[in-house]
Amino acid sequence: MSISFDSYAWIEYFSGSAKGKTVRKIIETDEQIYTPSICLAEIKGKYLREKKAFGDRVEFILTRSTIIDITREMALMAADIREKEGLPTVDALIYSAAKAYKTKLLTGDKHFYGKDEIIFLEEK
Repeated sequence: MSISFDSYAWIEYFSGSAKGKTVRKIIETDEQIYTPSICLAEIKGKYLREKKAFGDRVEFILTRSTIIDITREMALMAADIREKEGLPTVDALIYSAAKAYKTKLLTGDKHFYGKDEIIFLEEK
């Protein structure tokens, strides 16, 4: 099985939270991991706002996962998802990338709760 990581999953992993430990278990397997390219902007933006180093974290993501570039087909699919599912545009782009690659999406973002093909990170 292949899996796409939302920005949320990577941020939890880097924070070392309880949810991040669940993410770590996946990272430490041979699982094929994908990351939509737009997640890199979200992750870097978060660390810039917090005035934290981001280079090593982004490099790790690039090394451990395959980056999904957002295509025009994915962008158009995201518009349909946004309309049908009520997701914010960036989340719709992330979701469309996961759907295009036929992967489940790992996240804890409440916008995705109850959606199809989501692995939802929850406190245990």
